[in-house]
Amino acid sequence: MKRVDRSLLLAIICTLATSPLLPAGTVKNVRETKAVVVRGHVVCLDSTSQASNSEKDCAKLPHLFGMRASDGQLFRFSPTDSATAMFEDSRVRAQQLQINALLYPENQLEIIKVHAVKAGKLYDVYYYCDVCSITAYAPGPCPCCRREMELREEPVH
Repeated sequence: MKRVDRSLLLAIICTLATSPLLPAGTVKNVRETKAVVVRGHVVCLDSTSQASNSEKDCAKLPHLFGMRASDGQLFRFSPTDSATAMFEDSRVRAQQLQINALLYPENQLEIIKVHAVKAGKLYDVYYYCDVCSITAYAPGPCPCCRREMELREEPVH
């Protein structure tokens, strides 16, 4: 072998030898996920992961959200899923939504895309600052000018 080939081979062996191995459960869960589309309404969850009608539960940190599907099935979102920040806005929670997500064991969803459903049509939901032309998927001030970002909905084409 050439000297360069040996160096490359040694680098690969060292990388593999020092890489953390995934626990067996992690690999199993990855195989058990599937892409799903769920329509329904976002609900706040109490500390026992049960749907709550109390806005008080939505004000608690960390926020716990779930999705009550049109068929009544309850899904929950991971508290670490940053895409759920949009659900802090009660205007978003009040709408019928269609969520494209990965479904994990125990009915846990990981959000891929959120759409509002109005008169059977899908709308992209996002926040926008018209001063800075910045789009975000969480309510709050613009990261540039600090003005409050505007909730927008545009038909999906």
